[in-house]
Formats: sequence, C-alpha cells, structure tokens
Amino acid sequence: MSNWVIIGISGVTCGGKTTLSNRLKDLLVPVYVFHQDKYFYPDDSPHHVKCQNLDHNNYDILSALDMDTMYNDIVSLMRGENKSHYSCEVRAEGKLEVPGKKFVIIEGFTVLNYKPIMELCNLRYYFILEYGICFERRTMRLYDPPDIDGYFEQCVWPEHLRYRAEIEKDGRVTLLDGTRPDVLDTVVGDLTSCGPA
Repeated sequence: MSNWVIIGISGVTCGGKTTLSNRLKDLLVPVYVFHQDKYFYPDDSPHHVKCQNLDHNNYDILSALDMDTMYNDIVSLMRGENKSHYSCEVRAEGKLEVPGKKFVIIEGFTVLNYKPIMELCNLRYYFILEYGICFERRTMRLYDPPDIDGYFEQCVWPEHLRYRAEIEKDGRVTLLDGTRPDVLDTVVGDLTSCGPA
C-alpha cells in the first residue's frame, strides 16, 4: 500500500477539520475523503450512552461511532476492493499530484484516537481552539439532534480535553491552531515532501 498517502485530520469541534479537508479535496488528485460523521450509530442504537445528568446521547465519544466499519471501508478502498457502500467522496481532478501516489483524507473529531486509523496515517493533524472561541463557534452550528442546554459544557468540551490529552502524548501528530489562516500551507508543505513512489 506504499502508493497511498493517508492524511488524518482530527481535533476539536468547529476547529476547521472539514474546511481543511474540503480545501485539500479541491487541491489533490486523485483523492478519496472519509468523514467520520457518516459513521455515527443511529440515535436509538444500544451503543450510545447518555451524558451524565442529561437526557441526551453522548455523541462526543468513540463508542458513538462505528469505527470498525470506517476502518474496514478505508482498508477495502486501499486494497482495490469494489464496494459500493463506501462513505467517501472521490475527486479525480486537482492541482497537486505526487507521481505514483493516491491520497486518502480521513476527517473527524476522534479519528486519530482510534488506534487502527492512527497507525494507517502517514500525516496526522489535530486542531485545537481555546474554550471561548470553540463555544462561540459551536453556538452558530445546527446539529441533528440539536445540542441541549449544558451539553457543550458537560460533554463536548470535557471529552475533547480527554481525547486531546491522548493525542498530545504522540509525537507524530502536528497540532494546528484553528484560528490561523495558513493551516493549508502547513499540510501542503508536508505533502510536497512525500516524493514519488
């Protein structure tokens, strides 16, 4: 699988993960994009756990997502298996091509906290934000189901801090400030050093 460049983009809610993924999707060729949000279990799944003291599923933990299926879909793609159910976007036109390489972008708030995906990645990025900026951005978003009062303070932010602490122990992950406009330049610089197959 040495002809693949796997880019993991993870981190804080509303930090810029999807924006960076979309910009890379428009730049790279050929590229496949997997969004972790596509792998949430249904709201009534027994996999979900409730937030303590809130009548609301905790969607900010790994067990709320079918990570095994996500991983298997990524590996199946890389092996060339023809599966029609991939939850990924494909783009065959772009501006940046590395001879002999194909790109996979894996995007989501905890994709790098799932060890099998972490180990797949050649490049790993984790977005961070300060509490106030994150909270302000989160209030501008509409979720399905919508956030209830107290969800950010009691679930979203504490879970983020826990997962971020795990990531910061791994020296292979580059932290990205979600307020900076030049994060794409950082990633492109890393990509151009990948070289041919």
